[in-house]
Amino acid sequence: MQPEISIITIVYNGLPFLKECVESVLKQQFQNWELLISDDVSTDGSREYLTALNDPRIKLFAQEKNLGIFGNLNFLFQQAAAPVCQILCQDDYFLSETSLQQVVNYWNTAAPETGFARFNHESVTGKHLLEYQKSSVPALIKAGKADIWFYIFGNLPGNLSNVSLRTSLFAKAGWFDQSLPYAGDFEFWSRAARFVDFGVVDTSVTYIRRHPNVASNYLNKKGELIRQKHIIVERLYNAVQEQYPGNTFFVKLHGTLQYDSLQRDAAIKFYLKGNKNFFKELNGLKSGYAFSSLGKWLLYIISAGGRCGRIFSAKRLLKGV
Repeated sequence: MQPEISIITIVYNGLPFLKECVESVLKQQFQNWELLISDDVSTDGSREYLTALNDPRIKLFAQEKNLGIFGNLNFLFQQAAAPVCQILCQDDYFLSETSLQQVVNYWNTAAPETGFARFNHESVTGKHLLEYQKSSVPALIKAGKADIWFYIFGNLPGNLSNVSLRTSLFAKAGWFDQSLPYAGDFEFWSRAARFVDFGVVDTSVTYIRRHPNVASNYLNKKGELIRQKHIIVERLYNAVQEQYPGNTFFVKLHGTLQYDSLQRDAAIKFYLKGNKNFFKELNGLKSGYAFSSLGKWLLYIISAGGRCGRIFSAKRLLKGV
């Protein structure tokens, strides 16, 4: 029998949290699933644990060389037998025994134009722009209309475990870009939203775990994310300029606050700790979406390191949407 949903889990040294992840799948009341796991040459016993699992719905792919996060995702999505996939990272788990049923129910009623959906939006927490995101982003963003939303809020889907999608999405939008190993998800979702509708669902179905060894804490030690995010934001800026002409000042204002001032603040903190890489990366960028060097510093000071002003600029940009 063909599974109704494929659960996609990439693993690299996932213990001890990996066990809770897998157990949360096995506890689901909805049973017509397959769990596809790609182990990226783990050395902590993860592969041995996975090999010992004997549920036929669990399929383990033991890689011989490290493919990285997005290489593994591309590989697993090509193996998926179901029309819909749910990403579940090794550190995370389904919140309840009905989580998977809620995801399946969503896709059973979603319009065929909807290509991917971000769940857990009710759990968005934080100050300033994050709170505004929670109250302003619509439940459905139509295909080709998402550039402004991604430009304003960044990677709207957030953690990979928030996302489920139609397996056919890759035939329309292509694959995750492995040349962006730190920002490939941001690039892919913003690109995919030009081809399909993007759902934003309040319902929480997965628990996103934060801990010292989470990938985002060790993959960006030299500021690699800054340049990769710059490539994506530059593309979004050009698209927004084309779609909403005559609004250049506020587009640049928001771009400077969101993508320079905040990162400048973080770079200064790293610099004071002896890590000059972030500041070097930031100063080496030539961006259309931000003001001049003097303007960046002035806005950094006025906005208290990007903490103030982003809601104002976001509201001005969304007036025309």
